[in-house]
Amino acid sequence: MKTFLLTISIFFLFTTADVFALDGSVLEKLRELNWETAPGSHIINSIDASIATSKEEWLLQGKDARKYMLLTEGYDGFKPNALILRVHGPLQDTQVIYTYHEIGYVKTDDWEKYIDEGSLLKELSQNTAEANKVRAKGYPSLYVDGWVQKPYLDRQRATVYWAISAHTSNGNSIVNAKALKLGRKGFTEIVWMGSADQFTSAERSLSQVIAEYKYNNGKTYTDYVPGSDTVAAVGVGALAYKIITGKAAVKTGAGLLALFLIFAKKLWFLIVLPFIFAWKWIKRKFSDRATP
Repeated sequence: MKTFLLTISIFFLFTTADVFALDGSVLEKLRELNWETAPGSHIINSIDASIATSKEEWLLQGKDARKYMLLTEGYDGFKPNALILRVHGPLQDTQVIYTYHEIGYVKTDDWEKYIDEGSLLKELSQNTAEANKVRAKGYPSLYVDGWVQKPYLDRQRATVYWAISAHTSNGNSIVNAKALKLGRKGFTEIVWMGSADQFTSAERSLSQVIAEYKYNNGKTYTDYVPGSDTVAAVGVGALAYKIITGKAAVKTGAGLLALFLIFAKKLWFLIVLPFIFAWKWIKRKFSDRATP
């Protein structure tokens, strides 16, 4: 319980820009990261994929993306392969996090068996209510409002996505938007982070993100070779169910998704709390930095 409450405290500690003012070294460490600011297609070698960025977006990869998460979240449990920050335009300050899980080829034939929007939302609401009971004194309670985008399986694009809205007792509105893009040997979990006002629709916020991310030739979902490639022990319906509700962890080639899924169960809203205010502060400090 002490560890659980300490985790809550750490996450909330880093949700205000004032924290960064306490330690100027954080800013310097952020400045030292390998920001890829030039627009275009960027190869993500750790995933065998590429991400297309615009002039409004900055990209971090590998250890730099992980270090950014540590610096801004105060926790070393998140291991993204890549991360995008939108620094200009109508979606300014939104973030997109890409994490690849090599669990094998994920079949799509169990979708209807596991996905029931009403039951999923009820279970998630119950988990969140239980978390409110043990939340540290002085921290806001959280409440699930409903689906902004119901879970949807796009079989043609081998992609699942959904979005959930929530609010805190101190008036903050949050959107938890995710996509699972299936590939030949696993899937990429894509997390969209932003305010409720910025998430106008899945079409605008998620579809664009999904379209900008592409597996390399030979690594796409349609490149699967029956009888040769490994098949995941979990289908896409069960996978989506577990991630949405935070049920049992899913094993990956590199270990477990345990931390991510445990937080999804008890603190799912904190995973997607955007550090919008912190990033605005950082950007002002970056104003003297020349960009391509």
